[in-house]
Amino acid sequence: MNRPEQQNSSIDLNQFNQVFFEECAEHLAEMEQILISLADAAPDSEQLNAIFRAAHSIKGGAGIFGFQDMTVVTHVLESLLDQIRNNEIPFTTAMIDLFLEAGDVIAMQLAGHRDGCEVRQEAIDQIRTRLRQVIDGEMTTAPVAVDITAAANSACLHADGGPRFYELLFTPAPDIFKRGVRLENLFSELEDLGELTATAQPTISAGLDENLDPEICTTCWKLTLVTTASEADLRDIFEFVADENQLKVRQIVSPQAAPIQAAAPGSAPPSPADSTQNAPCGTALIQAQLGRRAYDKNELAPGAYGRRGGEGEATIRVGVAKVDQLINQVGELVITQLMVAQTAASLDPVLYENLHRSLLQLERTTRDLQQSVMSIRLVPISIVFSRFPRMVRELAAKLGKQVELKTIGDSTELDKGLIEKITDPLTHLVRNCMDHALETPDTRIAAGKDASGTITLRASQIGGRIVIDVIDDGAGLNRAKILCKAAERGIPASDSMSDEEVWQLIFAPGFSTAEAVTDISGRGVGMDVVLRNVQSIGGRVQIISEQGKGTRVTVSLPLTLAILDGLSVAVGSEKFIIPLNSITESLQPLADSLKSVNGKRVIHVRGEYIPIVPLHELFHLKTSVTEPEKGILVLVDVDGEKAAVLVDTLLDEHQVVIKSIETNYRKVAGTAGATILGDGRVALILDVASLLEMRKSSAFAQ
Repeated sequence: MNRPEQQNSSIDLNQFNQVFFEECAEHLAEMEQILISLADAAPDSEQLNAIFRAAHSIKGGAGIFGFQDMTVVTHVLESLLDQIRNNEIPFTTAMIDLFLEAGDVIAMQLAGHRDGCEVRQEAIDQIRTRLRQVIDGEMTTAPVAVDITAAANSACLHADGGPRFYELLFTPAPDIFKRGVRLENLFSELEDLGELTATAQPTISAGLDENLDPEICTTCWKLTLVTTASEADLRDIFEFVADENQLKVRQIVSPQAAPIQAAAPGSAPPSPADSTQNAPCGTALIQAQLGRRAYDKNELAPGAYGRRGGEGEATIRVGVAKVDQLINQVGELVITQLMVAQTAASLDPVLYENLHRSLLQLERTTRDLQQSVMSIRLVPISIVFSRFPRMVRELAAKLGKQVELKTIGDSTELDKGLIEKITDPLTHLVRNCMDHALETPDTRIAAGKDASGTITLRASQIGGRIVIDVIDDGAGLNRAKILCKAAERGIPASDSMSDEEVWQLIFAPGFSTAEAVTDISGRGVGMDVVLRNVQSIGGRVQIISEQGKGTRVTVSLPLTLAILDGLSVAVGSEKFIIPLNSITESLQPLADSLKSVNGKRVIHVRGEYIPIVPLHELFHLKTSVTEPEKGILVLVDVDGEKAAVLVDTLLDEHQVVIKSIETNYRKVAGTAGATILGDGRVALILDVASLLEMRKSSAFAQ
């Protein structure tokens, strides 16, 4: 029979690599966010400890999962951060850029393992050398002023600067193995600091028993370490593994005072497995403890690499593909529920009262289930906003500008699919603000403004849509310059155009008002990409600008790409879905309220003349209802633009599952997708904004 540790040695840790990749990316993002928030100020102890923990966690995880190359930079970075924490090296603002560059190199290594991207060894060597120069240079060129109080309180500052002797008593929690913590990894980290001697002692009075559970820790450890490291270094290794009462650390004045003798100088320190020979109950119990099935193929404990199990109990990592599959299955359940409800509608409600009551309960439960499942895909937009502080900081330095970035509504939640697709458009908009909109400090002061410009990213939910504003207090758009550039490029434009129409010209492919081409902008690539990407996810872009005051670009997006509340309408033999968030009211018009303006039919409603959009003409459908007074007008409003959609009749209100019509057929103008109704038929979901644009075209003029 194989011993437990031999069985575990065959376990493939590659299946858990994705967990490490995700957590490593989170640590890098946290570290960057803290560094950017510092500006030119020194970090407080909490911020410095957070940066240190991020570097330490990345190094520990990389070592456990076999990515040894990622420990090269993190080890030196961790050492430098530790010396800064201990006031051995003073913090300087230049270190912020150095730490950010180190994070970039680690991110490059991460991308190499995760995505197979190119990893430049010279970049790794360079950043490692620079970090090491900071450590060596500060310690050799001049004495560093150390805080006297901190020095007095530090147990690791020996007068002779020689090695220190520590005695550690580690009593793990009984469930430590179930949390995925591997003691051999802890001991390995301690061995990296110096010479380690480990002695295991069981906490159970009886010997081995056939009912002994190898996943329950029944052992405490007495450890002796000879090292130049500080007590804080030792405690950091146990930081996410042991509570305060589970770890006792005592510095021994001399090795003779230690009840456990340190290893002889020059001899190899015994491994934890070897040291178990001194245990009263022999090696079997200790090997069972170290050789537990911590990485069972069917489970991954939340503390898999250096994090307490309790910290991971509030969340669970689930692949996006699994979430999408769950959402699709719930969508099919909703469709099936509608089919059953439609079939039951023909049954006598008196004879089948219980059935109808059960179906109503099923409808409520299905709707609640669908909303709960959909909320799983919602993530805060701070995921996107958090990438801009560093970009703004670096571009401001490059352009010689002073810029303050403000974010409002970071907690606004958006569908994950939309988050991924809105990142590039927002990046283009922020870069344009930096390069085109905001002036240099001298120019701003001459114009009576503050030397520092401001970019504001604001997210909010209005109705069933997410609205993201990118606002700057720069020079604003120059109407005359835009019209001139449009004429040069042969883009139709005239002085009679409204400001809103002129601003839309900047979305033309290749359009740019930059005086010179730089590596930031000026090639005319960007704003057309913004418009195209936003429209591809059912969004809209609107610009408001005042010369000399600034510009606001508003991006309006659907809340989710998966479901919406809609009103089903009939036109001839076809059915359509109109999103409820676009509808203001519906009415059957009187003949005297119908007018004709410039050859187009309009309806007069409370002092406004609203254009009529007949769906039967737009989609070339046969219907007996061709006059507005014989049908129903559904009044819609999109960003202040109104229209009256002519339909035959109103059917019902639904929460529909959006299906891509392009995947199975082709793009249909004026629609945002399709859905399956209770009778199994396909109904097109109308894109109201697209309908209004089509109404303006000459092809649809009446």
